[in-house]
Amino acid sequence: MLSLFFRNIILFGFFLLMNQFIYAQSDVEIDSLDSISIPSKKNISIPEFKLIKLDTLKLGEFDEVVSGSYCAMGIPYVYDALHSFNYRRVDRFGGYINGKVNTALENIRKKGFKSDVKQLYIQIDPQTLTVYWFALVGPSADDKCYVRIDSRGSAGGGLAAMEKQLPSMHALYPSLTSVKLLEFNENVIKCFDWNGNPLNSICSSINICQHFYKYYDSQVDVTVSIEEYTLKNPCSNASEVVYVPAIKKAKPKSKPQQIKYKVKSGDSLSEIAEKYHTSVSQIKKANGLRSDTLQIGKVLKIPK
Repeated sequence: MLSLFFRNIILFGFFLLMNQFIYAQSDVEIDSLDSISIPSKKNISIPEFKLIKLDTLKLGEFDEVVSGSYCAMGIPYVYDALHSFNYRRVDRFGGYINGKVNTALENIRKKGFKSDVKQLYIQIDPQTLTVYWFALVGPSADDKCYVRIDSRGSAGGGLAAMEKQLPSMHALYPSLTSVKLLEFNENVIKCFDWNGNPLNSICSSINICQHFYKYYDSQVDVTVSIEEYTLKNPCSNASEVVYVPAIKKAKPKSKPQQIKYKVKSGDSLSEIAEKYHTSVSQIKKANGLRSDTLQIGKVLKIPK
């Protein structure tokens, strides 16, 4: 009996010791969790924006520089507007880069040369939502006549969203051959929300992806002269950057609803007019009646 008593005391003491050890381990884990701090989002430093100096470019004798800029500030969906290097379908806002470069290519052909876009540069100032661009065009160096450029892109959709648009773009020029000119892919620091409101904390960026292609026509100077081709394929002049708000089409006015009423024995125009809250003259006008006499069974149009 005595030995059993001592054995129970020993087991009880061991149980208390193990319990204290478990609690001690638990305390350590809790303290370690309390010491973990989730880092808060800090403002991203915005690098100084510097424009490329055009006077540093080396130009050939007949080369031309086409340049311009446009601002997405104050435009709906500012970051979508930011990548409008051509124009948006919803409101036709854009920088019209493609149209201006195409006009410059035409000017090179008017000088008697096969035209080409030799360089295209794009810069975006995130603090003003302004796009700056310039293109160097001139006589072709590879004997191909590049007659136009076009592009497709995305704001935040990435490469996959942009690539979905390319087949339909290339299909616009079935007789031309496409060559990639520029893969513009830049993470622009977000200083504003999509509505153009300044952000309190600048901690993210949005990807502006735009791929530019130039297209050449193998027929130029082979089956058709440069002069004849230029004459038959004039470029539309897109030298001005304009913002034309989308025009909402007015809904056609609905025709006044009419009630049809079949004349019964004993009916009169005055009673019918009173019943349908209209006038005798309106009923007569709607039905071409010259008198107040009604014919039983006649169906009248009752205007509201």
